[in-house]
Amino acid sequence: MPKKKELIETLHRIQQILHTGGEVGRRRMEELGEEAMRAFDAAIHAIDHRINARREIRAHRPFLRRWRRSFLRSLRPVGQALRHVASMPFIYAMIVPSVILHLFLEVYHRVAFRLYGIPRVVARDYFVFERALLPSLNWMEKLNCLYCSYVNNLFQYAVEIAGRTERYWCPIKYANRMKRTHSQYELFIDYLEADTLREKWDKLRDFSDLENNKPH
Repeated sequence: MPKKKELIETLHRIQQILHTGGEVGRRRMEELGEEAMRAFDAAIHAIDHRINARREIRAHRPFLRRWRRSFLRSLRPVGQALRHVASMPFIYAMIVPSVILHLFLEVYHRVAFRLYGIPRVVARDYFVFERALLPSLNWMEKLNCLYCSYVNNLFQYAVEIAGRTERYWCPIKYANRMKRTHSQYELFIDYLEADTLREKWDKLRDFSDLENNKPH
């Protein structure tokens, strides 16, 4: 494509020939005129080419967007798999403190609850693993379900043991409302009922309402 400077120089030569005049000047002006026309035609062609190219880009832009979204979606499973693999040591490492917690919890549960006269928590009501029996899961998903069920149910089991312990030793509600509470919390003494604290405390240490839930 001719540069703007070249087009301006051509126009200046045409102007000089118009001033000098004569037959030679006329012929030279015609030659330059043809040269200028070719230059202008080339410039217009280049401009049209650019306009058409931009139109093509705009026309294909939705396709490019769809292709880019499709490409990024294709990368998501790979990125997700990499994140899962990277997290596995941290997830499965939790089995160690969980088993230790379970051992210490069970010793406390079986010894201290007998000494306090608190009915023990029925473990089978909490440790449920039926999700791992679903035939639609592969072996890895079944293993994950077993592990997830064990750890989550262990925490619920621990919360119930802790709740009954709290009922025995400190059955007083907090002044602020709790978002979540264990099964014994609603039986506790209100925060401002200090005058009836001892009387109600003794009654709460009677766990006869839980006698039917004793493990066999």
